[in-house]
Amino acid sequence: MTPSALERCKIFWRQWIWTRRTLRVAIYGTLALTLPWLIWVGLQYRELRSAFVNRNEFVPTRIYSDVSRIAPPLPRARVLTQLRALGYEWIPSGNDISFKLRQRDFPGSLLPADHPTLRLQGSLVHLRFDGPSASSTLISLESGGSEAEEIYLEPELVATLSRGSTGEGNQIRNYIPFDQIPSSIWKAIIAVEDQHFLDHRGLDPRGFARAVLVNLSTFSLAQGGSTLTQQLVKNLLVRRDKNLLKKFNELFLSVLLEIEFEKERILERYLNEVYLGQIGNLEIHGVAEGAEYFFGKKLDQLNMGEIALLAGIIRGPWYYSPYRNLDRAVARQRLVLDKMVETGQIAEEEAVAARVNPIRLVPPAKSSNKAPYFSDYVKAELIEKLQGRIEEAEITNAGFRVYTTLDPAMNVEAQKAVAEGVERLRKQHKLAPEFPLEGALAAVDHGTGRIRALVGGSSYQASSFNRILNMRRQVGSTFKPVVYLAAILARHDSTGVPYGPGYPVEDAPWTLTFDGGKQTWSPKNYDEEFLGWTSLRFALANSVNIAAAKLGMQVGLDRVAAAGHALGIRSELPEFPALTLGIAELSPVELLAAYATLAARGLRQELTVIRAITQNDGKPYAQFMERPHPAVDTASVDLLTEMLRETFRSGTARFAPQLGFDRPAAGKTGTTSDHRDAWFAGFTPQLTAVAWVGVDRAPGAPALTDGDAPSTPVIPENSPAPVKLTGAGSALPIWTSFMTRALEGTPPHPFPESEHLEDVRIDLHSGFPATSGCPDEQSRVEKYLNEDAFGGELGDSQCAETWPVSVSESAME
Repeated sequence: MTPSALERCKIFWRQWIWTRRTLRVAIYGTLALTLPWLIWVGLQYRELRSAFVNRNEFVPTRIYSDVSRIAPPLPRARVLTQLRALGYEWIPSGNDISFKLRQRDFPGSLLPADHPTLRLQGSLVHLRFDGPSASSTLISLESGGSEAEEIYLEPELVATLSRGSTGEGNQIRNYIPFDQIPSSIWKAIIAVEDQHFLDHRGLDPRGFARAVLVNLSTFSLAQGGSTLTQQLVKNLLVRRDKNLLKKFNELFLSVLLEIEFEKERILERYLNEVYLGQIGNLEIHGVAEGAEYFFGKKLDQLNMGEIALLAGIIRGPWYYSPYRNLDRAVARQRLVLDKMVETGQIAEEEAVAARVNPIRLVPPAKSSNKAPYFSDYVKAELIEKLQGRIEEAEITNAGFRVYTTLDPAMNVEAQKAVAEGVERLRKQHKLAPEFPLEGALAAVDHGTGRIRALVGGSSYQASSFNRILNMRRQVGSTFKPVVYLAAILARHDSTGVPYGPGYPVEDAPWTLTFDGGKQTWSPKNYDEEFLGWTSLRFALANSVNIAAAKLGMQVGLDRVAAAGHALGIRSELPEFPALTLGIAELSPVELLAAYATLAARGLRQELTVIRAITQNDGKPYAQFMERPHPAVDTASVDLLTEMLRETFRSGTARFAPQLGFDRPAAGKTGTTSDHRDAWFAGFTPQLTAVAWVGVDRAPGAPALTDGDAPSTPVIPENSPAPVKLTGAGSALPIWTSFMTRALEGTPPHPFPESEHLEDVRIDLHSGFPATSGCPDEQSRVEKYLNEDAFGGELGDSQCAETWPVSVSESAME
């Protein structure tokens, strides 16, 4: 039975009523959801418009030192220097002084947990010295009316990541109107950054779609699809985080900005705002500043090659910096030129001419901050640690307070030690002023992994190239402890002889055949002489090459490489025979990390220069905690440390007391075969440091990669250097000078007695424990792993009549 017309009308009416209600609910719901968002976008746009029109100042990111510890027996001069640097005023009273401790405005996490300093803010501090002179020492302190063992002073401002040093505050420097900017500059930027800028209205549908596909496929925000307008919006609003909502809002804000303002004005603002990287402590913003700082030119003086290089930097100012890696910057420049030809901005002939035109960079701008090399390293670590949370270009004006691990007094001593050491060598070898002799030093508290001092050159004013951050060099004999550690970890050789200080090794002519018999290797000692049979203790302390080479091949290059990586070396270690003598090219920080792990008895820390980051209002943004983990067997490291201490007793560092250093220490000298690089790496129970002195090499040479081009002259890679550098004669004096000054006021501490070692009389001929009747001239008491640590007995007692059979040739499969 079919429904009547009346029934059909009733059904239709009910459906219509339901539809109307549904639509009403949908409309009201949509309004309820979108209205707050529209209001928020409106407020954001008002902020954006104000920043766009007024070119508002920004709050710069500031870098601070670590807290400063005041405790007996610090010298009076150092205490007063710390107080003066922080702006304290004190009241003298005889030998003593008094001052009022300030209220805390830094993260409490920088202090030890529940430290009394947290309760003493605003209290009067009384310091008692044993005399009035600068060399007198602190004997006691009182705070809050009671005796205290120590107090901590607030961190010191070290550097401000500013846009310039012209005294113009934080305003954009050297703002250039659009009609004074050569068209070739903005055409180059448009060609590589936003080819459809002149056609879209803040959103490029094609670029946006491509970015969405990439992000969906990688489940990340790897691709931004940002137009120039979106980049400008992000910079003006100081976007600190990458997330989908903020990217979505930037799209709408960009469209609104394009609706209100003409393309020319937007482009003008972008060209004056765009971030082009950092040179020293100077942040470079705007194409005019870029032209001045990179090329020393005005905008209208740039050639097409320079314009393309400048435009190429924008995508990654740190990654494409010509001072950091010129080859990478030039490759990017050529891509820009190709894009300009592709989009019809220039003819192919112009691009060809630009490619062959040599790039001439001016020396990097001078720095005025208190620790410029350290600040460079902090900036690099900020970029690494905050990757994915904040764009590189936004770090400068994010208003962060970055609390670092720097000990300002220690860093001053490091800079002095390097500068004085390099100058001493210049005078000793009668080098011309332009000869590129340089030095570097870094020191770490191996108990925490905090880098306390870092100096990447003898003078930041002369060269801002940071050799700690960007240099990689062969480390020579400072790598030998890795070989010895691999042997100790193996416990014994193929015949059962235990590896240890008394293990016999022959220092005699020796040839290794490898690569299927195609190659041979005959290492030589530094003095090209041979000692005959000796012990591993003597061989390590005196840097005997033949012994290290034989030992490494005996243990196996795979085990040597594994030991190096366990200590903290990240670079690839080529399993090539000469690895045993240190041909691996490492950064100074990698070598520092390896020795810090030894100093920490096998506990490995991630070395860092940043402890905490807060926003300008003190709100926490990031905090970095130490996470030590056992990396190497403690017993094996204890035995190696015992052997490395011999370097100072009778080895290549035995002259350290004559240089003013007389503390318990362990370490190793290092010299490369061409005598261009000299190293000393070592540690006391409190501090680990690595010192390097060497000849700067030509940009692009294999040993100078991933770094700024030095502003000083360089010696070509294969030409002989007119100076013969050695670890003991060149680097050790820098190391001892620094350690003596850095640890002044810190009582010497002995190395802890290891529960894993015991005294064993060793037969020097066989390397096994000696029998009771073995002659004294053939046996010696040495430290060896005890039975528990070794995993059993060292072997049967012996007193061999002769040395083992000599081996003059070996083969590696």
